[in-house]
Amino acid sequence: MKWVRRIIMIVLALGIAGSGVLGYLSYDKYKNADKEATELAISNNLNNGGASLSTKENQQSVAFVLNVMPDGRLHSYGSCYAVGKAGENPKYFVTNGHVASPHETDNCTTYVYFDADTYVEADVIFFQYDKDLDMAILELPKATKLRKPVYIRDSSEVEAGEKCVAIGYPNKANEVDTNFAADIASQTVSSGVIGKLNVSPAGKQYETFQHDAFITHGNSGGPLFDGNGFFIGMNTEGREDSESINFSITSNEVTKILKKNKISYATNEDLEESGDTKKADKKKKSELSKLEDTAKSEKTKCFIFLGVAAACAVALLILAIVGNKKVVMVGEQDDGKKSYLLCTRGLYAGQKFEFTGHTMTIGRDRNTCTFVFPETTPGISSNHCSVYFDARTKSFVLNDNGSTYGTYLADGRKLTKGVPEQLVPGSTFSLADKSNEFRVERE
Repeated sequence: MKWVRRIIMIVLALGIAGSGVLGYLSYDKYKNADKEATELAISNNLNNGGASLSTKENQQSVAFVLNVMPDGRLHSYGSCYAVGKAGENPKYFVTNGHVASPHETDNCTTYVYFDADTYVEADVIFFQYDKDLDMAILELPKATKLRKPVYIRDSSEVEAGEKCVAIGYPNKANEVDTNFAADIASQTVSSGVIGKLNVSPAGKQYETFQHDAFITHGNSGGPLFDGNGFFIGMNTEGREDSESINFSITSNEVTKILKKNKISYATNEDLEESGDTKKADKKKKSELSKLEDTAKSEKTKCFIFLGVAAACAVALLILAIVGNKKVVMVGEQDDGKKSYLLCTRGLYAGQKFEFTGHTMTIGRDRNTCTFVFPETTPGISSNHCSVYFDARTKSFVLNDNGSTYGTYLADGRKLTKGVPEQLVPGSTFSLADKSNEFRVERE
């Protein structure tokens, strides 16, 4: 019976919609869980078995450097990182020489910012910006608890192909970030791999790593960490014609200057696997396991729901076909006649276009319209209107697609956007005014 078939079709349609929604929600949960699991595994290096620092922990070592001219105008800015003994509040920050150079050349005052409202004036106690080195050491009036010192690794142990992470304040990100506040949340984190060791950029004598972690102006003076979160270099420069060829002064170049200035620093050996470290690592592994299980479960659910939706769609299609003795598609012409759109006035006056089973869209947009007017045609919108032949009623259906100047019938009535108007063969309609008129015909 027809009513039974209709009820079944409604149920199947609801099944398609419900399964589709549930499948999408499961997919979203799967992607989120998988992303969190991947980030947790990478940032904490849980498979290494050794002590490590997360990216979030390392962000607490990075600060914003701002140079201000004597008249109060802003000069330039960059990034820096804290150095000092493990577990102690740092008093010293390291950056590039070219970042601090305005202090030397333009009598600028150099500030270290922890956020938009918290900053201190720093003394530049060491400065060198030449072919032999690009480094400066900033000393705060007193040690700060707002940042933590980096843990420095011997750069001679670094190998090509190792993962690396750059943290800083690149200008390309800062310029578009309306919430930029020179704080930890305003930092940009990018990752890559060490591409080459012991590189001396053109005209330079100091040693750098080549890597492909994204850096740009503003990253200068910021730290480069290895996969375990240990400091291995200071971001210094990159090629203007490539965002993937960048250079960082090696940690050994930095520690040589720290030693000469009798500034203590923490090393990766200071971060031993204490009981607290093992406990934290165990907790992270547990979190990773839960995230992986969630991702696997939600992925399975997603496939099940999509399978149900597909099965319902097939069943609905079968019922639609079987329940109708004859299926007539819009545009199908089964009486031997052909349908035409004839332009009676305007640019294409006298020309006739055959309907071939598809909706004919009229306007100026070449990408969406099948009947295209020149861009300069007055009164014609990009997607003005559309018309098609309905074989079931042996009539044409006209729709205004939200045109600016309207679509009008022969009696002067203006069509409402999205409300279809049935036309019998021989009917006329115009676009904007009578200067562009069309008639629908069957022959």
